[in-house]
Amino acid sequence: MAHLAPFEPAPNLAVAVSGGRDSMALVLLADAWARAQGGQVYAITVDHGLRPESAAEACSVAQWMQAHAIAHDILPWTSPVTGAGLEAAARNARYHLLEKMCRERGILHLLVGHHRDDQAETLEMRRQRGSGVVGLAGMAAIREMAHARVLRPLLTVSRERITATLVDRGQDWIED
Repeated sequence: MAHLAPFEPAPNLAVAVSGGRDSMALVLLADAWARAQGGQVYAITVDHGLRPESAAEACSVAQWMQAHAIAHDILPWTSPVTGAGLEAAARNARYHLLEKMCRERGILHLLVGHHRDDQAETLEMRRQRGSGVVGLAGMAAIREMAHARVLRPLLTVSRERITATLVDRGQDWIED
């Protein structure tokens, strides 16, 4: 987390948690770090309602967070669109809801679970689309939003290491 500083003395962090391995490992690691600093983590799950199992998955995340004594909220996306552009609309809605929750709680830092393999995939997709130098820079570890900083602390961590972290802790995850 040091490379993502500055943080307040007792940092309050929001972590976007889908229940997938990446976000599950992130929320557990961030919680340990924040507690060591005298701070805390708020886990936030956005339920897009796009798949029949999404509500049950959000409830599983809530149970896991409760078992770890991590505060958790489920935010429903109530106006999904269908057809072309659905993925972009869902991503935009997710960040809007997450930032709104950060603003309401006075949280300055929103952590998301993008990792090294996601970064490589992003770069390859952008290369194939003929992206210029800016696009080929990949995802930034820090992105400023109006009411919070989006932080990606796992950008240098492989998916295998993330999986090993969860296995070592005996934590289940959802295959997403």
